[in-house]
Amino acid sequence: MRRSRARQRQRECVFARTTDWCTNERARTQMARVVIWMTAIKTHVVDLTLCVGPSMMPTFNPSGDVVLVERLSAVKGRTPRRGDVVLATSPTNPTQLVFKRAVGLGGDVIDVPYSYGRNFKLRTRRVSVPPGSVWLQGDNPLNSTDSRDYGPVPEDMILGRAWVRVWPPRAFGTVENSMGVVELVRAGA
Repeated sequence: MRRSRARQRQRECVFARTTDWCTNERARTQMARVVIWMTAIKTHVVDLTLCVGPSMMPTFNPSGDVVLVERLSAVKGRTPRRGDVVLATSPTNPTQLVFKRAVGLGGDVIDVPYSYGRNFKLRTRRVSVPPGSVWLQGDNPLNSTDSRDYGPVPEDMILGRAWVRVWPPRAFGTVENSMGVVELVRAGA
């Protein structure tokens, strides 16, 4: 009997120590501050995002790469540079995010490839990007839903720039800036 009471007290003491932070006002305040700071950093500075799908091959692995996204420039309203891989809200489904390459900025005139016919022969067409918009395109032109399907995307839909690929470890490094198969005919203002 004596042993069971001692064990009962010991269990109560351990439980009291683990829940003590809940009753301690200072600990709750510190925890709230940490959560607020983490949320602010994730929303406005940098974020880890999973990029899955074939549209950005060969830049990203279709089975998934974890990418560090720099969000500060989008929060400050800076336009991405030509060739940057950006994270944007999908124009066709606002609940989804997409990684695409910004190949044309407002005022640019570009030649973009598109597939023609059942043989998927690539042809080009000339496109003018309106001011305040960005032309987004996947690196895999035969398997990407992008601005060739839904047109130019408002700059407000850009959420950040793909900065560093952190997973898988063998592919760790910065995300390259390139124009791929798109040709810039005339740069905007």
